[in-house]
Amino acid sequence: MRKAAFPALILSLFLLSPAHGADPARAEQTPLFQIAFIDVGQGDAILVRDGAGFDVLVDGGLPSSGPAVLDFMRQSGVEDLEALVATHADQDHIGGLIDVLAAGDIPVEAVLYNGYPGDTDRWFEFAEAVAAEGLVLTPAQAPQTLSWGRMSAQVLNPPPGKANPDQNDASVVLLVDFGEVEVLLTGDMEDRVEADLLEQGVPLAAEVLKVAHHGSNSSSTAGFLAAVRPDTAVISTGPNAYGHPHPDTLQRLSEAGARTWRTDFLGTVIVTSDGTTYSLTPAPVFLPVIVAGR
Repeated sequence: MRKAAFPALILSLFLLSPAHGADPARAEQTPLFQIAFIDVGQGDAILVRDGAGFDVLVDGGLPSSGPAVLDFMRQSGVEDLEALVATHADQDHIGGLIDVLAAGDIPVEAVLYNGYPGDTDRWFEFAEAVAAEGLVLTPAQAPQTLSWGRMSAQVLNPPPGKANPDQNDASVVLLVDFGEVEVLLTGDMEDRVEADLLEQGVPLAAEVLKVAHHGSNSSSTAGFLAAVRPDTAVISTGPNAYGHPHPDTLQRLSEAGARTWRTDFLGTVIVTSDGTTYSLTPAPVFLPVIVAGR
């Protein structure tokens, strides 16, 4: 189901009540899926939880973001990470993961990456941190489907067999399925990858879109957004010299009918779902907006 267009008065009532038609007692008993877009400034760090103890961290922001990512996970009650995903080798995605790997109180069971190693000092530090924990870098490439507890994640990009691909275009792109609610995580993929995915006809429709490359104008094309049809778009960004998010990208998101949430304005943004509906919360202010899943 797509979300309904609620008048302002009805929406205000929804802000103060459980999901429409939901049994409050049952809701308290049902483990909730959660995905947190952690505020790490100009970078990505996304914590995905199935509500039953299966936790995945997708990217970790810059090296300076490691303590903040760990602090958020500790406050959220994360005891271990079943998987850690490095979408690509850029330091604003893998830098903070080095601290996460070294932390003794939140062990990591597996590390996934795009299958295309980087060539920077930061990448080598990350790879060494993985090895120091007795782990191996495992490629996550299309068309894999990952089973993450009560969730599933389809790997839409990158394909195997590329020769020295651009790291942005080799980003691990994941369509995470929470029952009837889908969240599309896009890394830093550019418009070339968007065009490839459209040509391949892979599933792209998602209620929640993590906007690619921090809102760069080289991503989030009109054709791609028309295929995704997001109700909600989350942009993970902070002070930067690149002009992210670009005004044209924001305009395209608006024209696509997506409500945009920005970590530079709101801080950490949390999506919570029972598998049928979902709510968004700008932490630490908890005013959920209830919308229907597909």
